[in-house]
Amino acid sequence: MPGDFRQVGRLVRRTSVSYEVRSPAVDGMGDKSPRTRPAASQAAVGAPPTAHRPSRRVKVARGVVAVVVLAAAALFVLRRAGNLGAVSATFDRLHWHWLFVSVGAEVGSITMLSWLQQRLLRVGDLPVTVRNLLPVTLASNAVAQSLPVGTLFAEGYAFRQYQRLGASRALGIWAELSAGALAAAGLAAVAVAGAAVVGPGLRWTLLPVLAFVLAGALVAAALFRRAPLLGALLGRLLRSAERRLPDRLCRPLRSAQRATTEMENFRPSPGLWLACLAAAALNWCLDAVVLVMGLLTVGGPVPWRGVLLCYAAAQLLVELPITPGGLGLVEGGLVEVLIRFHVAASRATAATLVYRAVSYWLLVLVGWAAAAWLTVRNRQADRAAAAAGPATT
Repeated sequence: MPGDFRQVGRLVRRTSVSYEVRSPAVDGMGDKSPRTRPAASQAAVGAPPTAHRPSRRVKVARGVVAVVVLAAAALFVLRRAGNLGAVSATFDRLHWHWLFVSVGAEVGSITMLSWLQQRLLRVGDLPVTVRNLLPVTLASNAVAQSLPVGTLFAEGYAFRQYQRLGASRALGIWAELSAGALAAAGLAAVAVAGAAVVGPGLRWTLLPVLAFVLAGALVAAALFRRAPLLGALLGRLLRSAERRLPDRLCRPLRSAQRATTEMENFRPSPGLWLACLAAAALNWCLDAVVLVMGLLTVGGPVPWRGVLLCYAAAQLLVELPITPGGLGLVEGGLVEVLIRFHVAASRATAATLVYRAVSYWLLVLVGWAAAAWLTVRNRQADRAAAAAGPATT
């Protein structure tokens, strides 16, 4: 799912400056030229930094690492699964009604994420509906899950779609950053809940660390509700950095501080912010239901006291920028943690495959279909606008 811990950490880099958004691998939205800000506006904020494209060697090395990781993960899963015949026999006796429930839970998860984005965009008086944002959510999720470091491409893609719906540059940036901060806090809350209900051995080991992470995520989310406070904090950091660091290292902070001044009008009420935080947490919880349904589908026992921790661990593996969507890493890691919670290896393997079929492969397929539909719709709108232009002059 869109929504991760790294979004908050990229505040300084992503709010930098002209925000000329290019997503060449996934754009295709009918805009032949990228949307750029006027020259005067660019001068006020600063010139865009030069994009550093990975060299061919880096791309090849990244591809080799991804292939090695996938092969190692497949070997690990096969070895931990034990008797493959037992895994195959598990799929012969599926409880299909739980599978249908898991699909419904995933639909609910995506809908909650779209609702969260809609509420944030409406803070800037953008009259969008959840129906408008569902295809954008599905498409950006497919981009994030299909490409190495796909989250970066997905953010640019979603930003372009927000602009097409009428969002200003400042509102698009603020909505993306706020959604990321709320999603991070929601996942941290799920992990804390998992640590609170797990056995006493793990509870007192994990709970303090996870509570600290949750506190930090909540503070970050609160800062995006109060852009002036965030700007003041960045101002202090900038003044301190200017005394100790060269100018080229201070430019991102300077640009981020200027960007926050454009967001000062976005001030959601405490009630709305809490509702958005609840929606972010519910998004993760519904996705965790898919894991539970995967276990029930294959007839496996559900480790109720450990299932939230298993789920949170899988989501952290998704964020590792090694393979697209954590492919291979999630499968191997989730099988291992389920086995640690006393789920038989064959059923843990089968349940993991069912969970990933719904939460990863199904969403990727539907997401790319949504991206194709958006591309066609936007190109038709561009042609209609081009045809109407000469007629009105």
